[in-house]
Amino acid sequence: MVNKHSFWKILVVLGFLNVRFVNAQTDDLTGTWTTNIGDYTQVGSQLEMKFNNGNFETTLDGKLLSRGIYTASSGKYTTQTTYVHGGAFDNRLGLQSRWYSQEQLRTVLRPIYTQIMSVEDFNTMIDEMFSIETGTYSLKGNILTMKKDDQIELLTYRRK
Repeated sequence: MVNKHSFWKILVVLGFLNVRFVNAQTDDLTGTWTTNIGDYTQVGSQLEMKFNNGNFETTLDGKLLSRGIYTASSGKYTTQTTYVHGGAFDNRLGLQSRWYSQEQLRTVLRPIYTQIMSVEDFNTMIDEMFSIETGTYSLKGNILTMKKDDQIELLTYRRK
Protein backbone atom coordinates (compact mmCIF):
# COMPACT_ATOMS: atom_id res chain seq x y z
CA MET A 1 0.00 0.00 0.00
CA VAL A 2 1.25 3.47 -0.85
CA ASN A 3 1.41 5.80 2.12
CA LYS A 4 0.51 9.49 1.84
CA HIS A 5 4.16 10.61 1.66
CA SER A 6 4.98 8.16 -1.16
CA PHE A 7 1.84 9.17 -3.04
CA TRP A 8 2.97 12.83 -3.13
CA LYS A 9 6.46 11.78 -4.24
CA ILE A 10 4.94 9.86 -7.14
CA LEU A 11 2.81 12.87 -8.11
CA VAL A 12 5.83 15.17 -8.03
CA VAL A 13 7.88 12.79 -10.21
CA LEU A 14 4.97 12.47 -12.67
CA GLY A 15 4.68 16.25 -12.69
CA PHE A 16 8.37 16.63 -13.59
CA LEU A 17 8.00 14.03 -16.34
CA ASN A 18 4.98 15.90 -17.70
CA VAL A 19 6.88 19.23 -17.69
CA ARG A 20 9.76 17.58 -19.57
CA PHE A 21 7.30 16.17 -22.12
CA VAL A 22 5.60 19.54 -22.66
CA ASN A 23 8.98 21.25 -23.14
CA ALA A 24 10.03 18.53 -25.55
CA GLN A 25 7.08 19.45 -27.77
CA THR A 26 8.71 22.80 -28.55
CA ASP A 27 12.33 21.59 -28.59
CA ASP A 28 12.29 20.27 -32.16
CA LEU A 29 12.10 23.86 -33.47
CA THR A 30 14.71 25.18 -31.06
CA GLY A 31 17.42 27.05 -32.92
CA THR A 32 17.91 29.86 -35.38
CA TRP A 33 16.31 29.53 -38.81
CA THR A 34 16.75 31.83 -41.81
CA THR A 35 15.00 32.32 -45.13
CA ASN A 36 15.24 34.83 -47.95
CA ILE A 37 12.06 36.71 -48.76
CA GLY A 38 11.32 39.41 -51.27
CA ASP A 39 8.87 40.84 -53.71
CA TYR A 40 9.17 42.66 -56.99
CA THR A 41 10.70 45.76 -55.38
CA GLN A 42 12.87 44.22 -52.67
CA VAL A 43 15.19 41.30 -53.35
CA GLY A 44 17.02 39.18 -50.85
CA SER A 45 15.71 40.29 -47.47
CA GLN A 46 16.67 37.77 -44.82
CA LEU A 47 14.04 36.77 -42.28
CA GLU A 48 15.39 35.06 -39.19
CA MET A 49 13.33 33.12 -36.63
CA LYS A 50 14.82 32.12 -33.30
CA PHE A 51 12.89 29.47 -31.39
CA ASN A 52 13.92 28.72 -27.83
CA ASN A 53 11.86 26.50 -25.58
CA GLY A 54 8.48 28.18 -26.13
CA ASN A 55 9.74 31.69 -26.95
CA PHE A 56 10.45 33.13 -30.39
CA GLU A 57 12.01 36.25 -31.85
CA THR A 58 12.05 37.46 -35.46
CA THR A 59 14.43 39.79 -37.28
CA LEU A 60 14.48 41.10 -40.84
CA ASP A 61 17.88 41.96 -42.28
CA GLY A 62 19.25 42.12 -38.76
CA LYS A 63 16.52 44.47 -37.43
CA LEU A 64 14.39 43.21 -34.55
CA LEU A 65 10.74 42.78 -35.53
CA SER A 66 8.78 40.81 -32.96
CA ARG A 67 8.91 38.33 -30.14
CA GLY A 68 6.41 36.11 -28.46
CA ILE A 69 5.52 32.58 -27.45
CA TYR A 70 4.95 29.40 -29.43
CA THR A 71 4.01 25.77 -29.14
CA ALA A 72 4.85 23.06 -31.64
CA SER A 73 3.92 19.42 -31.69
CA SER A 74 3.17 16.72 -34.25
CA GLY A 75 3.69 19.01 -37.22
CA LYS A 76 1.41 21.81 -35.96
CA TYR A 77 2.43 25.13 -34.45
CA THR A 78 0.86 28.15 -32.79
CA THR A 79 2.56 31.52 -32.33
CA GLN A 80 1.42 34.57 -30.37
CA THR A 81 3.32 37.83 -30.81
CA THR A 82 3.60 39.61 -27.46
CA TYR A 83 5.94 42.49 -28.37
CA VAL A 84 6.84 44.41 -31.51
CA HIS A 85 10.13 46.31 -31.74
CA GLY A 86 10.10 50.03 -32.49
CA GLY A 87 12.97 49.56 -34.94
CA ALA A 88 10.58 47.65 -37.23
CA PHE A 89 8.85 50.92 -38.14
CA ASP A 90 9.84 53.91 -40.25
CA ASN A 91 12.13 56.24 -38.25
CA ARG A 92 9.81 59.16 -39.02
CA LEU A 93 7.18 57.70 -36.68
CA GLY A 94 9.34 58.57 -33.68
CA LEU A 95 9.28 55.16 -32.03
CA GLN A 96 12.11 54.36 -29.66
CA SER A 97 14.36 51.38 -30.25
CA ARG A 98 12.64 49.18 -27.66
CA TRP A 99 9.95 46.52 -27.31
CA TYR A 100 6.29 47.63 -27.33
CA SER A 101 3.33 45.64 -26.03
CA GLN A 102 0.08 45.75 -27.99
CA GLU A 103 -1.43 48.52 -25.88
CA GLN A 104 1.80 50.54 -25.78
CA LEU A 105 2.08 50.39 -29.57
CA ARG A 106 -1.60 51.29 -29.98
CA THR A 107 -1.16 54.33 -27.72
CA VAL A 108 1.98 55.61 -29.45
CA LEU A 109 0.79 55.09 -33.04
CA ARG A 110 -2.88 56.11 -32.69
CA PRO A 111 -2.33 59.88 -33.20
CA ILE A 112 -0.27 59.27 -36.35
CA TYR A 113 -2.26 56.54 -38.07
CA THR A 114 -5.76 57.84 -37.32
CA GLN A 115 -4.89 60.86 -39.46
CA ILE A 116 -4.65 58.60 -42.51
CA MET A 117 -7.11 55.79 -41.67
CA SER A 118 -10.21 55.19 -39.59
CA VAL A 119 -9.88 54.24 -35.93
CA GLU A 120 -11.48 50.89 -36.76
CA ASP A 121 -8.91 50.16 -39.49
CA PHE A 122 -6.09 51.24 -37.19
CA ASN A 123 -7.28 48.95 -34.38
CA THR A 124 -7.60 46.06 -36.84
CA MET A 125 -4.03 46.68 -38.06
CA ILE A 126 -2.65 46.61 -34.49
CA ASP A 127 -4.72 43.54 -33.56
CA GLU A 128 -3.37 41.67 -36.60
CA MET A 129 0.22 42.37 -35.52
CA PHE A 130 -0.49 40.56 -32.24
CA SER A 131 -2.87 37.86 -33.51
CA ILE A 132 -2.47 34.16 -32.81
CA GLU A 133 -1.21 32.29 -35.86
CA THR A 134 -1.50 28.58 -36.45
CA GLY A 135 -0.09 26.36 -39.12
CA THR A 136 1.85 23.27 -40.02
CA TYR A 137 5.57 22.57 -40.14
CA SER A 138 7.93 19.82 -41.15
CA LEU A 139 11.59 19.22 -40.39
CA LYS A 140 14.02 17.37 -42.63
CA GLY A 141 17.59 17.67 -41.42
CA ASN A 142 18.50 21.35 -41.39
CA ILE A 143 15.41 22.41 -43.38
CA LEU A 144 12.24 23.71 -41.69
CA THR A 145 9.13 24.27 -43.80
CA MET A 146 6.24 26.27 -42.32
CA LYS A 147 2.80 27.09 -43.70
CA LYS A 148 0.29 29.34 -41.96
CA ASP A 149 -3.25 27.96 -41.97
CA ASP A 150 -4.64 30.99 -43.81
CA GLN A 151 -1.99 31.12 -46.54
CA ILE A 152 -1.14 29.07 -49.61
CA GLU A 153 2.60 29.69 -49.72
CA LEU A 154 5.22 27.81 -47.74
CA LEU A 155 8.27 29.37 -46.12
CA THR A 156 11.38 27.24 -46.13
CA TYR A 157 14.05 27.99 -43.53
CA ARG A 158 17.58 26.68 -43.16
CA ARG A 159 19.12 26.08 -39.73
CA LYS A 160 21.77 28.70 -39.06
